[in-house]
Amino acid sequence: MPYIPDKKVRKELDAISDWLIRVLSKEEITGNLNYFIFRTIKHLCKRYKDYAHFEGDLQKALKESDRRFLAPYEDSKIKENGDVE
Repeated sequence: MPYIPDKKVRKELDAISDWLIRVLSKEEITGNLNYFIFRTIKHLCKRYKDYAHFEGDLQKALKESDRRFLAPYEDSKIKENGDVE
């Protein structure tokens, strides 16, 4: 889960991510986000273990976004249209 107990580290990461969000929202997000993620992997992942951890973090972030943003939408559509029988 994307929770960081150290408030100082969180504040530093928030400043970086706020800047990145501003930059990415000015352009087409797909290619720019892909570029940023790949470049981050290229520079941070020097060993297999590093890559494995990075990949795991990406998967966890996607699962958390599904849980928070997509699941409530899907649940509302089940209520609206009925569940699959």
